[in-house]
Amino acid sequence: MQNSKIKITTQNSKILKRIFLLLLVIFIFSGCTQRYYNVATQEEEIYFYSTEKEVKIGKSVSRQAERQFKVEADALVQKRINDIGQKLALVCDRREIKYYFKVLEKDDVNAFALPGGYIYIFKGLWDKIEKEDDLIAAVLAHEIGHLCARHNIKRLQQSMGYGVLTVLVNTASGMDGYSRRKATVGINELLLSYSRRDELQSDRLAVSYLQKAGYNSLKIIELLEILQKESRDKPVGPLHVLTHPYITERMRAVRELIKGGNIEFDDYINS
Repeated sequence: MQNSKIKITTQNSKILKRIFLLLLVIFIFSGCTQRYYNVATQEEEIYFYSTEKEVKIGKSVSRQAERQFKVEADALVQKRINDIGQKLALVCDRREIKYYFKVLEKDDVNAFALPGGYIYIFKGLWDKIEKEDDLIAAVLAHEIGHLCARHNIKRLQQSMGYGVLTVLVNTASGMDGYSRRKATVGINELLLSYSRRDELQSDRLAVSYLQKAGYNSLKIIELLEILQKESRDKPVGPLHVLTHPYITERMRAVRELIKGGNIEFDDYINS
């Protein structure tokens, strides 16, 4: 039964990837796309949004974010995060945009990046890392990695494709309710797999940026340990329903990259 489920999922993914390619071809011939060699990912990629449009989107969303979550009032805190962030921005793979770094007054242990160069750390995470510049740099380098790989814009494009695919699935003739549900599951799993891949790619880029900027890249592992401790009380689901890889999977990948494969048994245990 488990094997047949995997077979269905794999088949769905192949079909959906073909449809995504078809959608890209339609956009290409309608003149709405740009081909771009991404230095961070070392791949030629297709974008529906120019850098200029991305910056406009980010500026608009950042205003909303700062209205919803107040910016930390301590000027010294904001100067510190900006100083560390700008040092990393100078060595990253994407320097045609301006980067902004701020701490927000929210207790969540989290950080995020918005299109166009806007990076935020919530106060809950800041309080756990503020004693060490290298830990702060590890958070910021990861988020810069997302922006250099343009993960935000790719997810936006994928959501556009998701909307089109959902309409196609729900209006396709000859499909019963069971087939539609399976197709929808396949769409969701495909998009989630992109997100998991993005996290691992951002970790790899963060290692590079930290090393180039003179920070201790091993602090990424310490940061992941902090996140692991925070998530221990939360239930762990199967990988195909998670938007992020298991934290131990990320630790293993980072340690392999930094230490050349000298990894520990605990890295293989999902917790």
